[in-house]
Formats: sequence, C-alpha cells, structure tokens
Amino acid sequence: MPKYLTNTLKILLASAMLFAVVYWVQVNYGWRDTLAAWRALSLYAVALLACAVLVSHVLRVVRVYLAYRLQQPVVFGRVAAVSFVHNTVSFLLPMRLGELVLPALSKHQLAIDYRYSTAVLVIMRLFDAHVLLCLLVFFAGDLWLEDYALIAPVALIAGLPVGMKILSIACSRLPKLAFASRLVATPRDWITLYLFTVAIWTVKLFALAYLAALLGQIPLAHSWIATILADGSALSPVTGFANAGTFELAFAMPLVPLGYALESLVRVAVNVHIFIFVTNIMIGIVGFTLLRTRSSSRLID
Repeated sequence: MPKYLTNTLKILLASAMLFAVVYWVQVNYGWRDTLAAWRALSLYAVALLACAVLVSHVLRVVRVYLAYRLQQPVVFGRVAAVSFVHNTVSFLLPMRLGELVLPALSKHQLAIDYRYSTAVLVIMRLFDAHVLLCLLVFFAGDLWLEDYALIAPVALIAGLPVGMKILSIACSRLPKLAFASRLVATPRDWITLYLFTVAIWTVKLFALAYLAALLGQIPLAHSWIATILADGSALSPVTGFANAGTFELAFAMPLVPLGYALESLVRVAVNVHIFIFVTNIMIGIVGFTLLRTRSSSRLID
C-alpha cells in the first residue's frame, strides 16, 4: 500500500476515534455536566496553571537549543518556533506522525542535518520515558511496589549513566552512529539535557496533577499517578488524534482499583485533556507566527 494511503487511513482512524470519544462522553455523561466542574475553579488558579504548562514548553525550547548548539550555532528564536510547532503537531497527529516535524523544520529553519536532529529527538524521548518512569515509581511505589518502593527509583537513576556510557561507546566505535556522538560524548552535556527533562515534566505534571485534584477533589498524590500515566501515554506509538481516548483510559486505569468511580474519573480526565489541548494550540499558534519563510531566512542570514 502506498505510504500516502497508509497515512490517510491512520488519520481517518484517529479522527474516528476522536469522534467516538466525543460521542461517548456526550451519551454517557453529557458535555454540559462534564464541563460544569470548571465553575468551581477561580480564573486566577487556571491562569497560573496555564502559565506553568507554558513554562514547560519554554524549557523544551531550551533543551532543543542546547542540544543543537552542541552541533552548530543556532538562533534561539528560530529554535523556539521549531520546538513550539513540533510539540503541537506531535500532540495533534496520531501514531506519532508529528515527530517527523522536528527533523523537517530543523532542516528548513536551522540547517540542522536530518540525522542529528533525529538523534536529538530519540535522546529526548528516551529521557522523557526515563523521567516519567522514575516519577511514576516514586509516586506509585507505596501502592504497587511495597518493599521495593525505594529500590526501584534508585536503580533507575543509577542505571542512567551506565546506559549513556554504553551509548557513548557505541557512537564512538560505530561509524554509522558517529553523527550522534556529540550528544553523549561529554557527561556534562547529556546531564544538562536530562536535568532540563526533569524540570520540564516536573513543572508540567505538577500543573496537570493540581488541576486534576481541583476538578475531581482527588488527593494530589493520586492525581500525580493518574496524570503521569495519562500524559505519558502520548509517548506511545499507538495514539489517536490529540491522544483522544488513550489519555482518558490511562488516567482512569490506576485509580479505579483504588475505589474511585469511573464516571467521575473520565470527567476529570476529559477536562484536563481539554486544558492540555487549549494550551498546546496556543503554543502552536505562537510557533507558527515565529516560523520564517525560506526567502526571509536568506535575507536575515
């Protein structure tokens, strides 16, 4: 099957999933009742939480900027445009198709080699997964791991430098991976990128967890677990349009066994998801306005 037909079918499937989620919420809960929870929140609190999420997007820009600067000089404003658009498109498009935007825009806007930008993307996603797993183990350890609650996160953190050392050796000895060696050769560089990853997810997940706690009257420790799984589900290769359905399922999954009602969890998840959707669209609009055409880029250069 031609690639364009495959992608079209994926987008149609994702759109069908989004419509199914919208219809399912309307039939089972009603959108008016679902959105009613926002009335209890102050505009000031919502604005502060939105600012926190936007700060996490700026931290993502800095992470990409530092990674690209290891390869060649780049302009921060253009990196911001590329990062903002990439974050929004990767959130909206299903099956991780939006990840292709980063290498494509990095080549067009920043003259970054495709292989290096792809290596940066892979490293960032590996760090994302590692941080999310560490946070999940930390907050859910008492519930699921019992005696291993402290051992698991320590083992994960201790294993990171070992894995990076193996990756550094592989990049230095295998010519086909030499293009990525600059990212992992110096511990200070990859540790800096990792610490920014920690900051990104800590700021964002705190905002989302706090919002979920306010919307659903859920203890903050439990809303942390739910939002870590829900937002982390976007890293899965199997996602719908704007992560619809997957987000709500991942949010409710860890809390239902604790005695929470599925109906109330779905309503909270839908509202948090709407919040994420709006903030992502806002940051995407900013990114698109910052993008430069090829002709204007040449004039400035």
